[in-house]
Amino acid sequence: MGWERAPSGWRWLVLGGAVAVLVALPGLVGAVPARDRALAAGELLSRVLASDRVAYQGYAESRAGLGLPDVPRAGRVVALLGERTRMRAFVAGPRVWRVDELTPIGERDLYADGPGTVLWDSGERRATFTAGEAVVRFARPADLLPPELGRRVAAAAGAGEATRLGARRVAGVHALGLRIVPRSAATTLARADLWADPASGLPVRVELTAKGQRAPIMTTSFLDLRLQAPDPAEVHFAAPADVEVEGDEAPDLARVIDRFSPFVLPDPLAGHPRRTRVAGAASTYGRGFDLVAVLAFPAGFSPRTREFLDKVPTRKGPWGEASVIATPLLNGMVFEREGVGYALAGTVTQPVLEQVAAELARDGVASR
Repeated sequence: MGWERAPSGWRWLVLGGAVAVLVALPGLVGAVPARDRALAAGELLSRVLASDRVAYQGYAESRAGLGLPDVPRAGRVVALLGERTRMRAFVAGPRVWRVDELTPIGERDLYADGPGTVLWDSGERRATFTAGEAVVRFARPADLLPPELGRRVAAAAGAGEATRLGARRVAGVHALGLRIVPRSAATTLARADLWADPASGLPVRVELTAKGQRAPIMTTSFLDLRLQAPDPAEVHFAAPADVEVEGDEAPDLARVIDRFSPFVLPDPLAGHPRRTRVAGAASTYGRGFDLVAVLAFPAGFSPRTREFLDKVPTRKGPWGEASVIATPLLNGMVFEREGVGYALAGTVTQPVLEQVAAELARDGVASR
């Protein structure tokens, strides 16, 4: 009789157990060991580099903690490199794709379709077209997707810098791991760990760890992924009837400077070769992970306003007085010299950046 009065209690116990199992499923799935494969580091690296034509759809999140100061005209870059970014991607190929940045108030969708890009801001109901691709530009959410960041990291790896890591389940993929440890003493990067789909080579998770840090300072990973091409309608922007597409030749400060500044940066710079193909007012320098981006512009347009100076410390040297931005992974300097303003940033140590600043202060730049 005692047992016969208990079924109600048993039903609640079973129901509670079922709910607990359902809630725990994502963690349990992630905890299932991934299947590893005997694939050499060099072969996996080659597959990663060749994955730019792999079509996919997915949802990814990046988390960064660089601790950049909130300075004027760099709000989006500061946000991307200092907090969580949620992205939805539809990629048909290297030149046809759409990446949505999801925000608390809406989304910003970037479409690429051959000749340029269209940025659709659903909150402001504004569409902006930009022709071509700039040689130097500010970071955008699409750059933080695991395949994009993973391929950039893989492309910078030198001979003998890559070794295999164990497998890991990421968004349902039994991904193979790769660790890249730069040999250069000049870079701020201690290691880059990435996991990729072994068949397609598509990176599905990337972790960047700065020197002197134990935990990754930047992580980007898929939470959902389908290795199939999106519907063509997903990657084609159709402007709503009440929205006019505007044109913008220089949507960020780096593009403005590259297009309109009258100066031409030297090559090489402090022993670092120029990476950009054409010399201009915006260029990148260095090899491998020793990357330095440099902008040269009229000093009257310097961002070093009173608000900027209140937020960023200064340092004196051969360049005069420079505003200095220092983080474990990214360092920067802004200064003016003989009518020219300079902005430098890169994944190099502060002494390396100061060498570049000293040479610019001494030799200056040419005019177009």
